[in-house]
Amino acid sequence: MRKILLSAILPLLSMIAFSQEGGNDSHLGIKLGTNLSTIKMTGDQPVGIESDFMFRPMGGLFANLPVSSRLAIQPEILYSVMGAKIKDAGKDINQRFQELSVPVLLKYWVSDKVSFLAGPQMDLLMSSRGEVNNETTNNIDDLNRSNFSATGGLEVWPHQKWVLGVRYIYGLTNMRRDGDPFEWKDRALNFSLGYKFGAKAEPKVIPPPPPPPVVDTDKDGINDPEDKCPTEPGTAKYEGCPVPDSDKDGINDEEDKCPSVPGIAKYNGCPIPDTDKDGVNDEEDKCVDVAGLARYQGCPIPDRDNDGVNDEEDRCPDLAGPSENGGCPMLEASKFNASNVQFVTGSSTLTATARKELDKAARILNEQYPQLKVEIAGHTDNTGKPEKNQVLSEKRAASVKAYLVKKGITEDRLSTIGLGQDQPIADNETAAGRTKNRRVEFKVSQ
Repeated sequence: MRKILLSAILPLLSMIAFSQEGGNDSHLGIKLGTNLSTIKMTGDQPVGIESDFMFRPMGGLFANLPVSSRLAIQPEILYSVMGAKIKDAGKDINQRFQELSVPVLLKYWVSDKVSFLAGPQMDLLMSSRGEVNNETTNNIDDLNRSNFSATGGLEVWPHQKWVLGVRYIYGLTNMRRDGDPFEWKDRALNFSLGYKFGAKAEPKVIPPPPPPPVVDTDKDGINDPEDKCPTEPGTAKYEGCPVPDSDKDGINDEEDKCPSVPGIAKYNGCPIPDTDKDGVNDEEDKCVDVAGLARYQGCPIPDRDNDGVNDEEDRCPDLAGPSENGGCPMLEASKFNASNVQFVTGSSTLTATARKELDKAARILNEQYPQLKVEIAGHTDNTGKPEKNQVLSEKRAASVKAYLVKKGITEDRLSTIGLGQDQPIADNETAAGRTKNRRVEFKVSQ
């Protein structure tokens, strides 16, 4: 134990010679405080035994050994009294441990006033006594002489010499000897007041530099102290700086007709004009007098089929159609009436009328619009459960697609969707309304 004590104290004492003021500097200090300690009891614990907290004194030396601007190692050598008030079958036992504690902590300085620290701690048991009714029993032989803990906490420096600290100590090893099923482990909250040794460092006075010699670095005839641009030749009118170029276009303001807007020499410092104000200058604009877009070289978005719906919004850019149908042609009601495509109630079976109407649609799609694509949306009335109606609407759309495929329409031109009973077009409270709601709708796209 003496060898361990000397090896812990000697490095701390060697720091006194290097003590300085400040936060993360090399220094040595002394601290006093108290441990609010208890014993964590686990294992084969006797019935009725409990452990409570008690205050015990502590004190010792600490050092701060910087390893970087924010990090330091803080070794300490402390005399600590730990223990607990133990209630055992109606008896109150004051258990005291006198320990020599050697924590080695990694310390992080948040600022010169605040630091966090944590690390391992070795505890050497020097004595152990239990006091019951003023009778003291030495029970050190029941305990291990050395134990290990983990500790961590916070330090606050309200003054450059004084430090307030709080740490939690968590025992890692069983204090009782091997083979004892009843385990004791230290627990404590440590409060301390510390004092840092060392005299305040005298501030180092740096004499002012000699005045620089008067020079004219850019050789423009204006000496550097009066020259606002000492490294660029300029004129006296601009206090030694070149004639300014406010818009940084390479044409100085005295020759620039648009000094606040970047331009080119061809237009006397002004930008290339944009006659139609579409953001594309006239030299790059293929439609100088008509506003357009850059991706069309200044021209408007094209409308190939001249239906009033531009190609970017036209689902059928090569076939004229109204805007309400996305620029695609409408299937004329006089030639095809989608409302006649009906189904047998509760099934996806097409009626005879529906098949005749679909024959018309097939002829139109094959002969007039062989490139059109069509989305078929199936609907139901509200008869039955919504879940079954959803499935039925999908089957009805698929039934229409299958019929049109048989009539020569390729599958890649037809897509289907089931919308169930959620989009009625008539009153489901009447038979006529339910008949109208058992329908399909056709949406044309290219």
